[in-house]
Amino acid sequence: MSSRQAEKAAAREARLAAEAQLRAVVSRRRRLRTVAAVSLVAIALVAVAVGVSSRGGVVANAASGARLRGAAYSANLFAGIPQHGITLGRSNAPVRVVEFADLQCPYCDEYAVQTLPTLVRNYVRDGHVQMRFENLSFIGSGSVAAGRVAAGAAKQNRLWNFVDLLYLNQGEENSGYITPGYLRRLLTAVPELNVSSALVASQSSAADDALALANRTANAAGVQGTPTFLIGHAGGPLRQFNPSSLSAAPFERLINQLLKTEG
Repeated sequence: MSSRQAEKAAAREARLAAEAQLRAVVSRRRRLRTVAAVSLVAIALVAVAVGVSSRGGVVANAASGARLRGAAYSANLFAGIPQHGITLGRSNAPVRVVEFADLQCPYCDEYAVQTLPTLVRNYVRDGHVQMRFENLSFIGSGSVAAGRVAAGAAKQNRLWNFVDLLYLNQGEENSGYITPGYLRRLLTAVPELNVSSALVASQSSAADDALALANRTANAAGVQGTPTFLIGHAGGPLRQFNPSSLSAAPFERLINQLLKTEG
């Protein structure tokens, strides 16, 4: 087996291991909280806490010293695909997929682990689908901290790399694993990203605005839980899609139907 094949196999095993871990945690429940629970006041408070912690030094935790899983595989998955802010894929793609997610949500993680790579390889890379990621940081302070850094990565058109790496290395929600050190390590593993600039951007008012905008967008679309998906033709109405499972098959069926009726 070539080194490249071995690297892909190792990353694939990491994804499968992450999926198995998610299924084993039976106490986790699908998020059905109202997205309106996120407030600018909460975002501002977390911003202050993260800023103070960053200036005072890296806080150690269980995840900070561990090797990141799937970094090479994730980089390869998105290599060469255009990103612009929170979007992934060509601007002229005929089908749009919008995902509303929280970076601590275990079911968002499940989708990212077992389905997103298939959709990226089979539909986004060839220009048939453009995706948009709406970050709803409502589970806890760690979600807000990670969401702000994701907004910093989006300023350099690397949000999707950062989000994917976070899901591949997601810990137990609200367990304190999301620290400045952990977030910095994720950024460091993102190809062609200036870590210092991303961290500065994460502390800006623009990061607050990005999270607030995602929240307003979710409210307008009637989103009540994560993950939630809107799918449709480009230029047409996007409708909420409730898949029978978070496997790739339901998404592929709908996308194929939309592609057949394109135009």
